[in-house]
Amino acid sequence: SLQKNESERLVLSDPLNDVLILVESLTLVDVDALNDVLALVESLTLVDVDPLNDVLALAESERLVLVDSLNDVLVLVESLTLVDVDALTDVLALNESERLALA
Repeated sequence: SLQKNESERLVLSDPLNDVLILVESLTLVDVDALNDVLALVESLTLVDVDPLNDVLALAESERLVLVDSLNDVLVLVESLTLVDVDALTDVLALNESERLALA
């Protein structure tokens, strides 16, 4: 049972790494955009309140958009972890029979 779990982890590790890289890239891109907005907010604090409210609304919408993107990635991660165990077992059995045939 432990060996089976380990092999499932190995099979899933490549797609999972791809997703984690995507998450990392999303957070890096989003942080830069958010920092730009926050810098703009900072520069507007000494000016008119109405434009400041517009910028704050933009910052909030930016955060909401980023959450949606991250949620999509998390759903993808979840679906990868729920890969059909029966199909995975079939692949592992085929792999084992290939090794025996070659030996």
